[in-house]
Amino acid sequence: MLFVNSLTEAEEMTLEAMRNHHPLPITRKRAHSILLSNKGYRVPEIVRIVGGCRQSVSRWLKMWDDIGIIGLIERHRSGRPRKLNAIQEKEAIEKIKENPRSIKSVLSQIADNTGVSICKETLRRICKKSGLKWKRIKKTLKHNRDEKSYQECVEMIAQLLMKEKQGEINVYYFDESCFKLNPCVPGAKQKTGENIEVPSSQSKSFNTLGFINRSCQFESFVFEGSINTDIVVACFDEFSKIIDKPTYVLIDNAPTHTSDFFIAQLSDWEELGLHVRPISAYSPELNIIEILWRKIKYEWMPFSAYESLSSLQKELFNILKNIGEEYVIAYA
Repeated sequence: MLFVNSLTEAEEMTLEAMRNHHPLPITRKRAHSILLSNKGYRVPEIVRIVGGCRQSVSRWLKMWDDIGIIGLIERHRSGRPRKLNAIQEKEAIEKIKENPRSIKSVLSQIADNTGVSICKETLRRICKKSGLKWKRIKKTLKHNRDEKSYQECVEMIAQLLMKEKQGEINVYYFDESCFKLNPCVPGAKQKTGENIEVPSSQSKSFNTLGFINRSCQFESFVFEGSINTDIVVACFDEFSKIIDKPTYVLIDNAPTHTSDFFIAQLSDWEELGLHVRPISAYSPELNIIEILWRKIKYEWMPFSAYESLSSLQKELFNILKNIGEEYVIAYA
């Protein structure tokens, strides 16, 4: 029978450390096999415990006896020679950055510049190795905003959140969103040649106004039809009745939030402990309730909700009612 030579105490300690902490699974498996063989386990028994085959386990035991621990280390394998060298790969990445939307044109440029033709998969692997991946381009309004005003707003929010952490105040974010039978279309895993289809039609809207904080405490109001300043003011009036400590509400600069009638209510709300603070213009990322609307539309709303207006109403109300319990966002 094939067994390794008796191990010294130092070898056993080294192999135990390798078995438990080596980053490569195959190396941990080899170290375990040597330890088992030292305890008297036969090759078939070792195979059943660690997996693999008889030939592999036998080879590991022999390599240990021949050259020791070096025989257990996974050696570098050269594999197929790379089509592009390091400099050419760097140039390929620069071409991708210049023209990130068209892989075909980049492949053509690489072939013209290097004389080497590579396939799409090779270029994708090069991109992945460099930290590039294919994803949706993001629209932005950053070029329109005033940077000084933005930084002041960031500092103001940070100060409010610090006071909230100390238990002095509550901080909420307010916004409106519209839900109707013309759905947002999310991505989803689908079989090749098959499509998941979502019903779509024109319909009236469920306009939802919501207040949310970073602990996912949520209050909402739903209306059919358009939203005007009177409705927004009524929602703030209702919200002011349920606060239990000084509360700050961060809002964007929508017309209904900057109208004369809305601004005229601010002093009355402040007497009730409700303080409204505007977020700097063109800074939607500062209003975390935007994340909630995306979650509802792209992840939480079932496809069956779009079969009828009554189904949409039922599912929407169910989600709104269970935000903070069944539906939770872990705000940073």
